[in-house]
Amino acid sequence: MNFPRATPVCRLPFFLAIAFGLSVAACSSGRDAQRAGADPAAGSSYETSMARFESRLAASRELLEAREGGRFESCRDSLVADVNAFIRQNPEAEEDPAFISLLNALSALDTLSTDEPGADPDGYAAVDDSLALANADWPATDTVPDGRVFSIDNTLFPVVENGRIDFWINYFTGPGRERFGRAMYRMQLHRPTVEAILDEMNLPRELICIAFIESGFAMKAVSSARAVGPWQFINGTGRRYGLRSNWWYEERSDIVASTYAAGNYLRDLHSIWGDWYLAFAAYNCGEYRVARQVARQKTTNFWELDLPLQTERYVPKFLAALYIMREPEKYGFTIPQVEPVRFDLITVEYAIELDVLARCAGTTSEVIKEMNPQLRRGATPPNMEVHLKVPAGLGDACMAAIQDLPPEERVTWQEHTVRKGETLSQIAAHYDTSVDALRDSNNLRNRSLLQIGQRLVIPVPGGTIATAASSRPEYRTHTPTIDRAALERYAERAAANAPPPGRERITYTVRPNDTLSEIAAAHRVGVSQLRSWNNLSRRRHIYPGQRLAIYVRDGSGSVATVASKSTARAMDESRYERHQHVVSQGETFYSISRRYNVSMNELMAWNGRTRSTIRPGDVLVVWQPRAMPIESGGR
Repeated sequence: MNFPRATPVCRLPFFLAIAFGLSVAACSSGRDAQRAGADPAAGSSYETSMARFESRLAASRELLEAREGGRFESCRDSLVADVNAFIRQNPEAEEDPAFISLLNALSALDTLSTDEPGADPDGYAAVDDSLALANADWPATDTVPDGRVFSIDNTLFPVVENGRIDFWINYFTGPGRERFGRAMYRMQLHRPTVEAILDEMNLPRELICIAFIESGFAMKAVSSARAVGPWQFINGTGRRYGLRSNWWYEERSDIVASTYAAGNYLRDLHSIWGDWYLAFAAYNCGEYRVARQVARQKTTNFWELDLPLQTERYVPKFLAALYIMREPEKYGFTIPQVEPVRFDLITVEYAIELDVLARCAGTTSEVIKEMNPQLRRGATPPNMEVHLKVPAGLGDACMAAIQDLPPEERVTWQEHTVRKGETLSQIAAHYDTSVDALRDSNNLRNRSLLQIGQRLVIPVPGGTIATAASSRPEYRTHTPTIDRAALERYAERAAANAPPPGRERITYTVRPNDTLSEIAAAHRVGVSQLRSWNNLSRRRHIYPGQRLAIYVRDGSGSVATVASKSTARAMDESRYERHQHVVSQGETFYSISRRYNVSMNELMAWNGRTRSTIRPGDVLVVWQPRAMPIESGGR
């Protein structure tokens, strides 16, 4: 990657902690969040629930702007949980533009947090990136005319002009300038390490900008989805690519291991479509979601795909950061002149206290911790072979000193789960150690109370060095983990289930006594179509409460819903007459259906509605049985 090079002039700290202080939320406290809308779907109307959600969303933005991280995260999590519960009970809400807008606003607030209490408040704050999205208009541009694409020096990623990239450039050079500059500083600390690995893997150096936009090069960054580290791996994907995560060790936070894993994952994604934009999109939202849209829309042009809003923002953000990195002076930036982190890698196969390790390396435990954010305890993990960084030039001497450690300085670490009634003194006596050693090893204050289920590390002195570790590093070993055959089958099914041209999707809830043929007839579709859209084989039966996707012709809605046997199957005007009902304040589809003794589904179908939002003054069609004349001889 042809970034301008910086000349080292001074040595600065290896690691700057950052405070993202994020997640997503809203209200003045966790209890307020629950009072404002816990279980919003129960006992309240759709409109009331939406109003509560909007109110809590507005409150969350206020907490976000005030940087009240704890209250912000608590309220965000409460709001997201309630919205998810609401979707499960009201799946038709996902067809409501107002509800989609709410989901987009929540997505805009889904940013990074940190698990480092008291972290540096001057760090890269993705919270501000979220505020930019939450409070500014996102450009509607989703296509790029060929005439507006041009390249600089025939680079792999030519410059593309569109409003969405400009949005991010304007943000990074405007409100986000200081944070962008600090993230550039942290990138410079690790840039030689990352670029050397990308070169080794024969991957473009520009991929470094993925880590830049993912975490601002914060080694311990944690997202609301629990993605961790500079490359933001979730646990499952991390395991697929050889990253170990346990109570002792978090390899996703290691710049070396996570860069190898990210390079392998991005290479696998690129091999699917041969397109880096689609690979980046899949890195953000998953390869199956991208494959589905590629199959349904029959295009591999990222700018034309209908992807989650967060993903539609992701690639333009990458490109904006990349363009600024290429020509920083053009955008008013200067590449920070810092001495990058330089280190030797050593291999440790057993537990050793960090203080002892630092002494062996001729440095301090603070430096060891800064260089190795993957270490989560005060020692290296037991029974694991790990690669650790020590200051450059000290690796060989450190390894020799470790081998010469006397037995009394070797420590075997064990884990202990606190049981009911246990005290520190009892636990210390059981393991033949001291209370002070337990306090020091677990960062316990003198008056700390133990909790049932709490896990403690127990130092057992005089341990012997293990001869073989049960777990070894695997991040350099690459075996493709994406099942291409399964992905292709999924894409084929997605294409087969795509909305037919000229139709719109509605959701129908199966009622007692419904049959597929009756549902199909009521919506003017074929039974075979209904089975295909919902993956129903001839042996599968529908059941009350099941939700079916039905694609009706645009603007037509359904001509009728399937009614119970006591009501009309179709609107025979010789037996039913058409009425109009003007909606009054406070009325809902449910209350109106009760008034006329019809089902809510019938009422919505008669009016071509696919969602239950109505407003005072709306005019609804209602069909009612005609009064039948009494025939001669009848009673």
